[in-house]
Amino acid sequence: MTREQQSIVLFLSLLLSLLFFLTSPPSPVSEAVRANPERNFPSKKSAEGEILVEVDGSVNHRGIYSIGAGMNVLDVLEKAGGISEKLSLPAENLLQKVEKNCRLSILPIGEGRGRVLLEPLAPQKQKVLSVPININTASVEELDTLPGIGPKMARAIFEYRETYGKFASPEDLLLVPGIGPKKLSALLPHITVGEKP
Repeated sequence: MTREQQSIVLFLSLLLSLLFFLTSPPSPVSEAVRANPERNFPSKKSAEGEILVEVDGSVNHRGIYSIGAGMNVLDVLEKAGGISEKLSLPAENLLQKVEKNCRLSILPIGEGRGRVLLEPLAPQKQKVLSVPININTASVEELDTLPGIGPKMARAIFEYRETYGKFASPEDLLLVPGIGPKKLSALLPHITVGEKP
């Protein structure tokens, strides 16, 4: 086979390969991602004003969803592909606003009825997802997961907030005895005050 014939064979092979890839049907995975883009995993850091919701129970697509502030349970269920079983859920639960990172579970209770359970997202999951902790709403256990903050300091932050009210900015933590500029700078990437009080 001459060099010219080899070039023609190579060219035709490449052309046939290209034609094959362009005309082959999309894989089920790529089609699912295109059809339902919100099923993609959220970025580890949620944008300001975004809320992470872990959806579990009788839903079509369990997972962690990033939602905008002001969305309700029904909006989250739509993102999760709806309810997987024919369950009747109380309307007041479906219209309940989701105001902070949480776990949403749809639980069957019998006779075609179900219930909606909203509970805080476990502090360990928030840490793994690198979700900033809102120091104005966090429990002592959630504050304790922050770097350099132990149970005693977490209790001090919680008590300060209960006594003096919400923090206007993360820098207000300097008012809590035991927190200095060095500790605050280590905390800043991991905390938020949510919407300004």
